Amino acid sequence: MRIKIFQINTDKDAEKVKFRALNEVEVVDPKIYKNVYHGDVEAESLEQIYSMFNDNRPPTFQGHSLSMSDIVQICDKEDTLMENDACYYCDEIGFKKVDFDADKCADMSGMRVVYVTPNHTPLDIRILSDLRSLQNAVDGLIEPIYSEPEGIVLVGNDEAKLRNMKGNRRIGDGSSIIAGPFFVCGDSGEDFISLTDKQAEEYMEKFAQPEDISDAEVQQDTGFTIHFF
Repeated sequence: MRIKIFQINTDKDAEKVKFRALNEVEVVDPKIYKNVYHGDVEAESLEQIYSMFNDNRPPTFQGHSLSMSDIVQICDKEDTLMENDACYYCDEIGFKKVDFDADKCADMSGMRVVYVTPNHTPLDIRILSDLRSLQNAVDGLIEPIYSEPEGIVLVGNDEAKLRNMKGNRRIGDGSSIIAGPFFVCGDSGEDFISLTDKQAEEYMEKFAQPEDISDAEVQQDTGFTIHFF
């Protein structure tokens, strides 16, 4: 399931509606909300999502524990609102469907990347650029992989194959495999930086299709070479 989560920005909460039940709120105003998560979750219900974001939060989540006044939006793989689903207000008991224009919300914080996980289509999202957040995004030690044109870097997990992470995408001429989650970002020569609109579009298209890569293929590719330019 692909979802977005929105939480109220306290600095914009003039009416003090954060953490209040829906029947205490006159209008659910998207302009005071911020997107704090955009990604794929292994869940089949809103209740499972609630538990996940309180007990075992996904690595690119930028908010607090899921609470009253938060909004969960269920999307399809093209990141558009599902026809038969919509946005749900986390209420005192359960969730209630609400009209909510997510386009009026503030975006996630951080640098713009294309985030790619095994068996899923990619995400055009933002992640924080401190070391801990980068490591969280790939679930471990980061490894820059310079297989792309100058100014672009793929960042994966340094121990992905040793930890038997799932094969994700083939790179280069197709003979090398990245296992585990990775992200594509810009490279200034000293720091990771945001992708441009054009770069984000290019890599969303490049990694658009999930690949079926067996565990055996991943293990056979444990000795691939990283080229530095």
